[in-house]
Amino acid sequence: MGSVFSSQGKQPLFSFGVISDVQHADVPDGRSFVGVPRYYRHSILVLQRAVQKWNNHKKHKFVLNFGDIVDGFCPRHQSLNTVRKVVAEFEKFDGPVYHMIGNHCLYNLPRNKLLPMLKIPSDDGRAYYDFSPTPEFRFVVLDGYDISAIGWPEDHPNTLEAVKFLQEKNPNTEKNSPEGLVGLQRRFLKFNGAVGKEQLKWLDGILQEATEMRQNVVICCHLPLDPGATSKEALLWNYDEVMNVIHSYNCVKACLAGHDHKGGHSIDSHGVHHRVLEAALECPPGTDGFGYVNVYNDRLSLIGTDRMESTELHFNLQADLRQNLAK
Repeated sequence: MGSVFSSQGKQPLFSFGVISDVQHADVPDGRSFVGVPRYYRHSILVLQRAVQKWNNHKKHKFVLNFGDIVDGFCPRHQSLNTVRKVVAEFEKFDGPVYHMIGNHCLYNLPRNKLLPMLKIPSDDGRAYYDFSPTPEFRFVVLDGYDISAIGWPEDHPNTLEAVKFLQEKNPNTEKNSPEGLVGLQRRFLKFNGAVGKEQLKWLDGILQEATEMRQNVVICCHLPLDPGATSKEALLWNYDEVMNVIHSYNCVKACLAGHDHKGGHSIDSHGVHHRVLEAALECPPGTDGFGYVNVYNDRLSLIGTDRMESTELHFNLQADLRQNLAK
């Protein structure tokens, strides 16, 4: 860890704001399936305070929103206006906001309505893309609901593939129930999804390019990609396939996600950090859950507010060393 000290005290290369699972709705407070309180009306206040704080810092290059900006309990006739209302709060940030889609977004609006509202660059309704805020870094936003039983038209090939997949993997009539499913099989639930073959191929190409350009990569997805950082019920269906692509390169330093509201952090067998962000929705009135990340050459430093835990994500420099020696 000697290299840690080299960047201590240095100015970060850049920083960015983070928030996840706002899940706003104009409905009374409720509870999750397992009884955790949820504050549907309060969550937009958390977002407002986040935007205010990010703007006050005057240093954040962009904001990443990890999905689920509106809740499934939002009455359908209010869906469009609720999404508009939340997006309007994000737009008060002085800079770009990069969104990803979550299951709750898709309960409320179909992709063709949702993606333009979130300004997600889309090809054929898909919601994956990448951007480079500085030459040294690249951010890759995955679409975890590429193959999904929600969000696509009912007769869409991606819906049909997902429905068939769930029939095979989950024998329960209620496809959001993990009852009887063992261990990692508990992820085969309707509120999760998968990264399709085309997207996997695209990811491989992006990581190849990033390696050639010697860029550090941060992967962002609503759904978590490592069992060590999340409950089994919240994982991407084919997280293992995605991680196989990621692990065939050394450029990915961290995978950030939402979805599992309690948050989590792990370092996988290849030294890649997985940080699942705590949900804004579960902040009791008067508390907050958002943060910002300072980016250095050798680490990401997440500075959390209140219920979002601060975390240091030190890069696996041994892997970089091996890669450079191999060249």
